[in-house]
Formats: sequence, structure tokens, C-alpha cells
Amino acid sequence: MRILILTCNTGGGHNAAAAALRRELESGGHACSAADALSFGPRHFSEAISHLHTIAYRYFPKIYGMGYRKKEERVLRQDETSFEYKMNAICVPRLYRYLLQGGFDAIITPHVFPAEMLTRLRRKYNYKKPFYFIATDYTCSPCVDEITPDYWIIPDRRLIQEFSARGIPEEKLLPLGIPTNPAMACHVDPAVARRQLHLPQTGRMVLVMSGSIGCGPVTTLALKLLRRLPRDTFVVVVCGKNKSQFRELQRYARFREKLYPVGFTDRMDLFLSAADIAVTKPGGLSCTELAQKGVPAVLMLSVPGCESRNQEFFTRYGMALGTAGVRDTVSAVRRLLENPAMMKRMTSLQRSLPQGAAAAICELVSGEHIPAGEQSGSAEIK
Repeated sequence: MRILILTCNTGGGHNAAAAALRRELESGGHACSAADALSFGPRHFSEAISHLHTIAYRYFPKIYGMGYRKKEERVLRQDETSFEYKMNAICVPRLYRYLLQGGFDAIITPHVFPAEMLTRLRRKYNYKKPFYFIATDYTCSPCVDEITPDYWIIPDRRLIQEFSARGIPEEKLLPLGIPTNPAMACHVDPAVARRQLHLPQTGRMVLVMSGSIGCGPVTTLALKLLRRLPRDTFVVVVCGKNKSQFRELQRYARFREKLYPVGFTDRMDLFLSAADIAVTKPGGLSCTELAQKGVPAVLMLSVPGCESRNQEFFTRYGMALGTAGVRDTVSAVRRLLENPAMMKRMTSLQRSLPQGAAAAICELVSGEHIPAGEQSGSAEIK
């Protein structure tokens, strides 16, 4: 099969899920292409949207959260479409030409923006090729209920009720999980991981992650962890693409031997294997990865919105502790370090999430697995 994965550059989780899925599809013998859906808009459209998203996420999290809540509360009339749907329609003509030229058999998207474009394509051009939407957050995000994929692939069966309450047919909801790098499912001995990363072989390691964008009061958190935690503890901070945050931590690290700043890295599987505890903002992919690695976690909410819902899901089912500020986060880390039984129970509960999402999605798209009660991969277009 010839398969297209449509994503967009608003956060790293969507692209990471797309990369994991592409790797699985290609290993199964499929011809797979990936494209930035926003690149089909006017010149610099993709860069502008990505830049605005990064600025809002990194510097104006409260405003971002307020906007998200407004969208959650929004109720559209029967024939009404959202602002996001109208905005993304600008990309549809060029995307349609690209799809016709590419001759794709199926399309997969881990982001709602491309899904809205494909919904518009179906309505305007009667586009018949199947497409699949992958939810990469543990919630039914705004606009997800106005798209028309053949199937909604969701992170967990415990979310079916939330999605179906938004009017999505339950038979179209497949709780297959979120695709991740296959290395996340591989066990690596902590000592081996630390040796490969040139980290101390002794002591307990707290891994602090600020996402691909690099947001939140990470420097303040790292310094307070070093002051408040036992002396045998060291702190590794992954700053993502936030270069100024990385440089600031490097300056502090010159005078603090137990602080290890890291920039953007493709070795997150090793860092998670090496860690005793992870502290992260609750992005959907980040939460999934640490659960697959079985790392006790503290989810510090830096940016309200879909990450609030991720935090709520993981804390509700005992898979992590949730905090809202630096002080609470430091206390939560200490609480975990002092309670091995709590850490063990937490990692046990993390195993309740679906495993092998990329392989399951590959089987679905290639027709090797047809969900019960379905004779065709096509959804009715309303």
C-alpha cells in the first residue's frame, strides 16, 4: 500500500507519533510518505502557525489555557463549523492536488488540523480514500467531534465514553493507543543506560523534561530539587528546543556538580531507562513513553489545556502524581523517593495502557484487522 501520514509542526509529540508509525509501516513493506499539512497553505503559513503556537505555549501559558477552555465549552450549531475548520480550509486545494498526484491508498493523521482538511476534502470534492485520525492526548480535544475519519484511534478504552458523549459513533472508536518509538518498549538496564549517557553510576536520578518546545519553570525546579532532595540524588534536565533555557542551566551546572543539562535529544529512551523518577509536563506522548518505560512520574502542569486532561487521566488511574507548581513538585518527588511501594504500584498501573499501538494501527490500515461489526473501512459522510 501507498500511505500518507499528514502531521503539522505544532509541538513535537505529533511528529514523534508520525515518525514511529512511519517506521512501523515501512518495516511492514508499505510505501510511506509524510507531509506537513500546513505547508499546503500560503507561503510561510506553516512557519507562522508553528511560531505562534510556540510563543503562546512557552511565554503565555495562561492565555493559551483560557483559549483552550473556551474551545472546550463551545457548542456548534448543526450546520456551523469552527474557526479552525475555516482556517485550515485554505490548505485544501493544494492538498487535494497533492493527494491526486500521489495516488495514496490511505491517509493517517495524528493531528486534528489535517483531519479537518481531509473532512473538508470529503465534503467538497467527495474524496473517497480512507483516512484515520490518531488522538495523541488523553481527552476528546476541541474540533475532534467535527471531523469525519473512517476511525478515531484513541489512547485508551477508558476514554470511549468521553468521545462518544461528543457524538462520535462508538463503533468508530478504536482504543489502540498512541504510537511511540519502539525503543520505548525495550528494557535497558539503568546502569547500561547511564554508562552510555556518561551519567553517574551511583545515586538516584531525577529526570526533568520540558517537552520538545521547552516550557515551564524548569531552571527554578532543578535548583530547588538539588537543594531539597537527599544528597545522593542528581538531576538531569532535558530542555528540548529551548536553547536559552539550556544555556542558563549550563551556567548553573558549572557550580553544581549534580546538575546535568541536556538540549534536544533523540535518546529519550535511554534517559528514561536511566531515571529513578521522571518529572515532566503532561504531554500525551511524554506520558505514554514514561508509562511504557515504567518510570514513576510527577506531572507538573505548566500549560493548561489538553495537558490538564492528560494529567487528570494519569492521576485518576494512579499512573502518576499531579502538581501545579514548583513547591508541590519538589514535595511530590520527595514523597515518591521515600515510598518505594508507591513507586512500584504506580509502574504496575502504568502497564494498563495499550501496548504495540504502531503495529496495531498498521494492521488496521493494511486491512489485516477489521474491527468487530465493520465490513468496510468507510465512514458515512454527513
